[in-house]
Amino acid sequence: MHFKIVSTFFLLSVSFFGFGQSRFSPLERQYLLSEEASIHSKENNLHTSIQPYFINETKGLYNQDSLRNGIKYNIKRNNFVNRVAGNFANNYLLPIDSGIVSIRATPLFDLELQYDPSKKRQYYRNTRGVLIYGDFGTKFSFYTGFYENQASFPDYINRFVDSNLVVPGQGGTKTFKGDKGQDFGIPFGYVCYAPSRFLTVQFGQDKNFIGNGYRSLLRSDNATNNPFLKIQTSFWHVKYMILYEQFQDIRIPAPAVLGRGYPKKYSTTHYLSWKVNKSLEFGLFESIIWQSQDSVGGSRGYDWAYLNPVIFLRPTEFYNGSADNALMGINLKYQILHNLYTYGQVILDDLKFAELKKKGSKYPQKYGFQLGARYFDIAKIKGLAIQGEFNYVMPYTYSHRLALQNYTHYGQSLAHPQNANFIEWIGIIDYNTKRWSFSNRLVYTTYGADKTSATNFGHNIFADIHQYPIYYQGTQITQGYKTTMIYNTLTAAYIINPAVNMRLELSFTYRSQTTVDTKELDKIIGFSFKTALFNKYYDF
Repeated sequence: MHFKIVSTFFLLSVSFFGFGQSRFSPLERQYLLSEEASIHSKENNLHTSIQPYFINETKGLYNQDSLRNGIKYNIKRNNFVNRVAGNFANNYLLPIDSGIVSIRATPLFDLELQYDPSKKRQYYRNTRGVLIYGDFGTKFSFYTGFYENQASFPDYINRFVDSNLVVPGQGGTKTFKGDKGQDFGIPFGYVCYAPSRFLTVQFGQDKNFIGNGYRSLLRSDNATNNPFLKIQTSFWHVKYMILYEQFQDIRIPAPAVLGRGYPKKYSTTHYLSWKVNKSLEFGLFESIIWQSQDSVGGSRGYDWAYLNPVIFLRPTEFYNGSADNALMGINLKYQILHNLYTYGQVILDDLKFAELKKKGSKYPQKYGFQLGARYFDIAKIKGLAIQGEFNYVMPYTYSHRLALQNYTHYGQSLAHPQNANFIEWIGIIDYNTKRWSFSNRLVYTTYGADKTSATNFGHNIFADIHQYPIYYQGTQITQGYKTTMIYNTLTAAYIINPAVNMRLELSFTYRSQTTVDTKELDKIIGFSFKTALFNKYYDF
């Protein structure tokens, strides 16, 4: 069944009933830091690995007003100017309430200047946008907006844009001002129907995340927004999520897509989360991704066999005799103390245990794992938190012998920004107190890159891997052109409006990338005034 048919049917259904409420929190990692203690408490039944969080499930865990009223400005609303100022600083610029109907609108922006004194180079970002969401009764909601951006970037991001044709996590771009800057837009939005506390249905174009870490090896918000239909149901101690999605491959020469759009691919993802007890959360993940055309070039569209919401996808893929890309995984979280939890993931792309037992086996095992821990309110200092994380992904993981069926969307991995063939260590310190927020994030990564386009050592998951003989010569972690990357960013922010995470932010970023014969160094000082509602990953 073609994705357009599913989309049209769902939109018509929602139009018949009306729209609904903005029921999901932003994915931006600092947005809910002050609520961490309540979100990860042993006393609630929230499945924390499915993000963004459903607001109807989190609003009962903490008193949002008491947490945010303490940093609201007291502005007398005795005239129009003061009312506008009060809305801008404390809430949404345009609030409309008329009984059953509630609508909010506010401008979005990210105005940033950066300077690298060692290179005597200046960078900037000029982002303007708008956010509108509305509640129609208690069951329907909508959430929509866009960002329009002009920006200039350091050389390593410019190389990424040239190679992948996208700004990291923010979609396609075009150059302006003589190739010195990038011009790009980011639309987003969804409609949501929640007929009961046991069921939510969401259709839109946005991002999703599965996991408890800073990164996710199963599904992250690394790539740009994509169309999806998400169904979530909860019962007993179980939460079950189904994702029907459409992705695009933009690495096709422009003349080949004129009039037809970029080649499409589709996926079905099942994720089952089980709260085994108050401490242990266990999740099972499976996903199938396939191209929109069949083996003879005909239109395949959305495969009916994968529409079944409860079937096991890997046996179905085998039963169909297909060459589709199947991934499976596990997510674990264990709450050791009320303010300390550990977490981990395993992703299995292509793993043969029989080959693991063979000495000198050359079969490429495609898997990865994650281990981490988060400790907050340290020494009873409210708002102080630390996090450590380790990620390990074997070469060629997420890739496929058919390039259009790799685990990617719009030029980026659907999991980790380093793709595959890497080892990564992450350390994060956060401290929030009233209007102030401080953070330091350190990322240390070693990976094996390709020195030329004629070889593929497993870092480039977009390549058609059967073309490269090295794929059949065995695999070792970080094989290839060994590269070491250190990324450390320190930020200090003053929060103006917590409702939209409006903040003044000062930052310093240190990045070094070293190979056997080159070293690149960036030292960037930045100042920004922004509304931060989604994550931007430049730490690669």
